[in-house]
Amino acid sequence: MSVLLRRDRGDLLYRQLFLALREEIRRGVYREGEPIPNEEQLGQSFGVSRITVRRAVADLVEEGWLEKRLGRGTFVKQTIPRPPARTESTFIESLGKRSKQTQVTVLEVSRRSPPPHVAAAMGLAEDAQVMYASRLRAISGVPLLFVDSWVMAEHAGHITGDALKERSISEMLLSDGVRFRYVTEEITAVAAAPHVAATLRVEVGAPLLCVARLVSSDVGKPVMYLTGYMTSERSRIVFSHEEQDLVGMYEGKLIHDVAAGDSRLP
Repeated sequence: MSVLLRRDRGDLLYRQLFLALREEIRRGVYREGEPIPNEEQLGQSFGVSRITVRRAVADLVEEGWLEKRLGRGTFVKQTIPRPPARTESTFIESLGKRSKQTQVTVLEVSRRSPPPHVAAAMGLAEDAQVMYASRLRAISGVPLLFVDSWVMAEHAGHITGDALKERSISEMLLSDGVRFRYVTEEITAVAAAPHVAATLRVEVGAPLLCVARLVSSDVGKPVMYLTGYMTSERSRIVFSHEEQDLVGMYEGKLIHDVAAGDSRLP
């Protein structure tokens, strides 16, 4: 199957090929212990030079997806990390687990006006003052999650840089008796802004998963707005629902930001 890479994209061809091959390995197109096509075959399939193929394959070898076998070719490595077994936990329990499993670096804590999109989501005037906190979560020095949080001033009394080294904002709010009655989440794909890219150690413009979460204690009473950025190379988002929960899933929405008759593809 031929898949031509996009030459009008900002990312380099070898990087596009790296992502395409890695996804095929993840989906089982190339199975563990099996060889992948040679450089000439991959070049023909993806419409790129052998030099481009060589660079992409070298990166996949370096990251542990492939291995070279002298005189035999390149094979899918048999020690590809597998996702952990599914464990059931509540939203509150998952907050505590995340805090214990990761190390946090507090980047900034200050009072400031939220950016326009945050002010709009929280129903605030743009000059309103809220508590802002920026943090990085990592495991063994590997950056995983860049988090920005804006918290209503009346709920931010205990939020300090030292406190955030021990507990998450959500844990502090819950222990203060704040109710998380309504939680709205939006998951999108975004390009890494320079400051986020530097913190997560990815290229500027690299694709990231962005989770935006608005927490309210009641209708019209926002508590916190949070945005978390992560790369799909290191993180996944998993949802679990019990049968009785599916009845209320009509509140979830799939939104397409393309008007009828609007074609944005070449």
